[in-house]
Amino acid sequence: MAAVNKKFKNILNSPVLWPVAGCIILYIMICAVSGSVNVRVLTSGLKLCVFALLLGVAQMIVVTSGKGAIDISQKYIMTLTAYISCWLMQTNIILGIVGAVVVGMLCGLFNGSISTFLNIHAMITTMATGYMYYSIILVICDKVTNSPNKDFVKFINSNVFGINSMTIIAIVIAVVLFFTLYRTKYGMNLHATGQKREAARLAGINVKKTVITAFVINGALCGLAGALNAAYCGGANQDLGTTYFLPSIAACFVGGTNAAGGKSNIIAVCLGAFMMTLMSTFLNAAKIGIGAQRLIQGIFIVLLLCMATKNPNSKS
Repeated sequence: MAAVNKKFKNILNSPVLWPVAGCIILYIMICAVSGSVNVRVLTSGLKLCVFALLLGVAQMIVVTSGKGAIDISQKYIMTLTAYISCWLMQTNIILGIVGAVVVGMLCGLFNGSISTFLNIHAMITTMATGYMYYSIILVICDKVTNSPNKDFVKFINSNVFGINSMTIIAIVIAVVLFFTLYRTKYGMNLHATGQKREAARLAGINVKKTVITAFVINGALCGLAGALNAAYCGGANQDLGTTYFLPSIAACFVGGTNAAGGKSNIIAVCLGAFMMTLMSTFLNAAKIGIGAQRLIQGIFIVLLLCMATKNPNSKS
């Protein structure tokens, strides 16, 4: 009996359980509001969740680095790289994608370096740098083209065996990051650093390098999300990243990421991104305004953070 209770308790504590349950409940609610059972809601959700997924996984990596780290500048990096990709794709598609990712990595390097070398909390750092990136956006938005490459638009809207190309890209990236975070030395160092940075330093881990690398990976994913989203939305605009910022944070924490760092679950975060996309679908189907939607998402994130910080297994 004790073994059964322990197994049941482990199931309840699984970070994958709640996103899955949330997806099922939200799908039922969508069907109830729409008045029909539509499988296209799921296939469409898989396509639309790509941006929240990329940002959510990126945020997870930063948060896992510890000390309550979180990147507020994500939406600005995504927007900036969307403009960069549209501009460079007028010359070459590959150049546009690589350029967006590289610019994202440079932004991540800048964020991580300031936070670690100047010992400024990541939230404060990225809030400040985010305004810098937004200022750059305001300067360049009228000077570079914001129209996507038509061939790239055609590619991201294509399907392979019924699965959207962007979804396939997101899955491949999630698999690569899964092995990076849970099967490599860097992944072990990142989680150890997130649990206790001083202990990690004493164990011989280069803490500064580990944290900065987390920000660089985060920036690269934001850059890719920017390039994909610019093509999907028909071009870059100044508020492009705002739509996905709150859902990505929610996906990060609903996926069991420890707000204090040192604990992550990329599968649960991916499911959390899908759940947040279904939540947006339900709110739209229920004809709730965009302001009210963001309020609901904000309240949801606050509740998630409260649950995360009260977790007895959280590390300080």
